Amino acid sequence: MGLVAGVVAGVGDDRLVDVQVVAAQLVGNAYRHARAPRRLRMHRLPDRDLVRIEVADGSSSLLPVLGRLDVPETGRGLLMVNRLSVNWGHLRADDRKTVWAEVRLA
Repeated sequence: MGLVAGVVAGVGDDRLVDVQVVAAQLVGNAYRHARAPRRLRMHRLPDRDLVRIEVADGSSSLLPVLGRLDVPETGRGLLMVNRLSVNWGHLRADDRKTVWAEVRLA
């Protein structure tokens, strides 16, 4: 996760881990549930002290679904994203969707 560390350079370890977990869950969901092409994009929002993580994929009709704690084998990725981010959601286009999350850096 060198990309993550580069985007959030100078941030404390606890915040870095939160960003890494959110990025890993969004990327993992795109690979498990969606079609290619897949693309990760991250950028800092310095005026709000946040990092925005975006994962685009080629499955515009498969929208993200918040998992359930009572299903132990799967379904917890977006629950972690929901818990660790200040805001998350998705944007849909004709041929793709982007699932995004914003994580506080301070």
